[in-house]
Amino acid sequence: MSTEKEILALEDRRCAAMTAGDLASLEKLLHDELLYTHSSGVTDTKASWLLSMKSGKTRYKSVKCSGQQVRVFGDVALVTGRVHIEAEINGQPRTLRLMFLNAWAKTPQGWKFVAWQSAPQPV
Repeated sequence: MSTEKEILALEDRRCAAMTAGDLASLEKLLHDELLYTHSSGVTDTKASWLLSMKSGKTRYKSVKCSGQQVRVFGDVALVTGRVHIEAEINGQPRTLRLMFLNAWAKTPQGWKFVAWQSAPQPV
């Protein structure tokens, strides 16, 4: 399997774990140094992002990516694309249509999700 296909398969697993609330599977995909910067500008660490889902503060109802492109630079893979997220944040329904850039780093334990940054899609 090509690295690009492997990364896209990992992306699918990450999104499925997020929507299923399967934090054990999700945690296995996350790098310990994860920085998850939301479209609001708030940045979570691995621990704070997982806690927001575990506590119920953030619930991902659906995460649908499109137009994903993977670029591999040695032990780093960058993924760009668009995502449509249906979520409940602090009990309020939210619909997010975002552009994103995320990064995966190759580690001795395999590829790990190390960074996410998103911004609202232009209208």
